[in-house]
Amino acid sequence: MKNWMLFDFDGTIANSIDQLYKLVNGLAPRYGYTPITPEKFAAMRDFPLSRACKALKVPLYKLGQAITVILSEYLKIVPDLEPCAGVVPMLQELKAMEISLALISSNHSENVRAFLDHHRIDCFDWVEGTGGILHKHDSIRRQIRKHGLDKEKVVYVGDESRDIKAARKSRVQVISVTWGLHSEAHLRGFKPDWLVSDPAEIVAIAKQLFRIAEPSGPLE
Repeated sequence: MKNWMLFDFDGTIANSIDQLYKLVNGLAPRYGYTPITPEKFAAMRDFPLSRACKALKVPLYKLGQAITVILSEYLKIVPDLEPCAGVVPMLQELKAMEISLALISSNHSENVRAFLDHHRIDCFDWVEGTGGILHKHDSIRRQIRKHGLDKEKVVYVGDESRDIKAARKSRVQVISVTWGLHSEAHLRGFKPDWLVSDPAEIVAIAKQLFRIAEPSGPLE
């Protein structure tokens, strides 16, 4: 059976955090809250949604509409997002090691593929979008069954605490990255199998986990 690494998209592969900050401030006049500073946004990134809305002073009755608008506006800009720093070389190295790669995203598949095409990223064997942010573990389990993967040879990579929870429920190992939505301290509290701050660390983990030997040098 092949070795697989399944990647989250937003915040893990695509640098969506900067755009999320712009969207939140762009909606401030519409929902009656004061635009926030980068420092406050960084502090709020670990908040659950209800607490974040409380911090913004968004009325609860407007919450559903605000989320819908943010998601709708965000989907429009997905193809134009930039990859997270160091991610593309990391994917290329994993692919060269003959590790199978896939994307499981809360975004729609066509939006994710547009991003990949725009940046000429062709490392993924398949891309599966869910079009929703809830029950991520169901998506992981479903794709493992659909593609006939061996859970013992699967590692999931994501940037949020819900990625850790989803991996645990799906009974696969998980790597958490600190360059996405949630902070290192927040992620550490959920005890991922690995916590990394640089994409190169994922390559090192893969080599050790999947017992991939370093290529030998040229013969004398």
